[in-house]
Amino acid sequence: MSTAARIDGAEVSDALQRVLTSRTFARSERLRSFLKFIVEMEQLGLSHQLKGYTIGIDVFSRDTGFDPGTDPLVRVQAGKLRKLLQQYYASEGRDETLRISIPLGGYVPVYERMAEDGLVPANGSGLDLIEAHFADGADHWTLSGAKSLPRLFIRKPAPDDQLASIFINAMRLWNSRLWAVSFAGPEERIHFEGGAPHPLQFELKAEGGSTGLRLQLRHLRSNREIPLSPSVFETSGDSLEIGAIANQFAGANLTIPGSIYRFCHKNELSTGQMQCLDATYRYTLEGTDAAYLVARRSQQQWAGLGSSGEIITEMSKLIARSSLPR
Repeated sequence: MSTAARIDGAEVSDALQRVLTSRTFARSERLRSFLKFIVEMEQLGLSHQLKGYTIGIDVFSRDTGFDPGTDPLVRVQAGKLRKLLQQYYASEGRDETLRISIPLGGYVPVYERMAEDGLVPANGSGLDLIEAHFADGADHWTLSGAKSLPRLFIRKPAPDDQLASIFINAMRLWNSRLWAVSFAGPEERIHFEGGAPHPLQFELKAEGGSTGLRLQLRHLRSNREIPLSPSVFETSGDSLEIGAIANQFAGANLTIPGSIYRFCHKNELSTGQMQCLDATYRYTLEGTDAAYLVARRSQQQWAGLGSSGEIITEMSKLIARSSLPR
C-alpha cells in the first residue's frame, strides 16, 4: 500500500482561491459555487455528505423533492466543472503545484501535487491508494459510458495457502458466467483516474487458516470493506466443498442483487449500464406494468433500442446490446 502525506488545509484553501479568482472561472458563478462547496465540505471532514441530493439542494437551490436519479442537473454540472478544471490547469494554471480534481463516479475532490515527473496523488481526502498485487503488465481495462461494469481484482494468495488457491481457482471459473461484474486479468494493473483507483474497481482477498477460509471484499477507491455474511467459512479443505463456497460467494456478491451493486447504488456509483441491468432484472422478478415501463425506458436509452421492438430479458443479449456505442 502506498500513501502520500496529507496536504495542509491552508495549501488546499490557497489552491482553491486561485482557481475561483482565475479568468477561466470568471464567467461561471455556478461552477465556482459548486467547487467551493465540495472542497470546503471535504476539508471539514464531511465528504460523506457530498451526494447528488445534498449538492442539488445546497448549491443549486433545488427543493427537498429533488431527485438526482431523474434530474441530471448535478451530474451535468459536475461534468462541466471537470472540463473547466482541466482547461484551467492546461492554461493559466499550468504552473500550479497543487491541483484539484473531481474523479468520475463521485463528487469528493482529490488533490494532486505536481512533481518533476508528473502528478503525485495526495491523501487530501483520507483515501489510501492501493498498490496492485499483480505482476507487471499493461492496463487492458478501457472504460466507456457503455462498458462501465464493476471490475473485480483478485489478490494472489500466499504460495503455501492451499485453501485460498483452490477458492480463487473456483472463482475464476465464474468469469464466463457473470453478467454484472467483470474480472480483471491475472496480470492486469489497477486503473487509476484522477490520482485514485477508478470508482468501479474492487478487490477480493482470500486467506486460509485454522478457522477455515476468510474472505474480504474491498472498494479500492474509498478503501472501504464491504460487509460479507458470512466472511469466514469453515471447510475441511476438500476442493468440491471450497468450490461450493465460491459459488455461494459469487451469487451473494457478484450478481445484480449482490453486495457490489448494492454498494454502488447506495454510493451513487452506478453507471447507466448498471441501472439498465438492475431495472431489467427487477422486471423479470416482478412482472408488473410499472417495472416493465422502467426497464423499457432504461433499455431504450442504454441498450440501443428504438421506439419499437420487444424488451430484452436475456441478460447476455442485454449486456452485448448495452455495450454498443450509443
